[in-house]
Amino acid sequence: MAFLYTKKHLQFGFNQAETHNIVDINTCQMLIAGLNKILPSLRRFLEEFCTIAITVKNKKKMEQHFIRDGSVRLLEADNGIDIVLDIKEEPCLEHRLLAADFVNSEQAICRLSWAVKNKMPETIIEKYPPQLNIAGCSVEIPQDVFLQASKEAETKMIAKVINYMGETKGKIADLFCGLGTFTYPLAKIKENEIISADSYAPSLEGLKKALNRNQLQNVKVINRNLFKYPFDKDDMKGIKALVIDPPRAGAHEQCREIAKLEDNAKPLKIVFVSCNPKTFVYDAETLISAGYTFERVTLIDQFVYSKHEELVALFTFNPKNNKGE
Repeated sequence: MAFLYTKKHLQFGFNQAETHNIVDINTCQMLIAGLNKILPSLRRFLEEFCTIAITVKNKKKMEQHFIRDGSVRLLEADNGIDIVLDIKEEPCLEHRLLAADFVNSEQAICRLSWAVKNKMPETIIEKYPPQLNIAGCSVEIPQDVFLQASKEAETKMIAKVINYMGETKGKIADLFCGLGTFTYPLAKIKENEIISADSYAPSLEGLKKALNRNQLQNVKVINRNLFKYPFDKDDMKGIKALVIDPPRAGAHEQCREIAKLEDNAKPLKIVFVSCNPKTFVYDAETLISAGYTFERVTLIDQFVYSKHEELVALFTFNPKNNKGE
């Protein structure tokens, strides 16, 4: 969400499509009940937050600055609400005291952080770490990681990935794994050996912590920029299947690297998760050209009332078919 304080009035809501104009709201049908319930008190907090002066020295003069705009990230975890403010100026002590009073007065809020000038979020007050149950695993959530938009969609996506994986067991790579949405259910199958790769350190640290907490020892976590350094023939040795869940930009480099593999080195199954059908089509064409069969795809309407779609697709590879046998 976004906020802007002008003329002693706070605008608080969502940006109008393709603009910076804020549509002021009190409730939103897109939000679950817990988030809607906290909006009035969050609005009051932001109104007071924006009126606190920051005194700074400019040469020989003392000047007052104010935080007048920013954005708010909200997560309703299983045990409370997590809030991250994205702002452009460093708050002062009075802002910190206000934040502490606000969180302590709201039973539903478990943590408040802020990120200044796109830096990593700083935890201002944490009553207890926010947690989510992902595929039966208890996972503590770092402040600045990617999560699926809704619990319902996440559950369906996990179920579909496991369904498409079928009887395939053994060495499986979870590429662009993030916090481990698909790692946890795959790792619960004892016959599996999971390699989870991503480049975002906070996500990987959260994943490692959750794996230890849930005593899942059959996972190797790799910090890898898969755009610059996709899994190659050496990384793919022995891998029977892949789960690929890239950002909106797609997994072009990784798919091209898969296409270059000898037939006997190609993973026999790829479960591809995408939030961007356009980049998915490009990647799908690369895999099909490399001999993969596009078996099936499932659309999941995770982003209700929007044009965005989530999809889970299955590709299989049969070396015999590729040789014309």
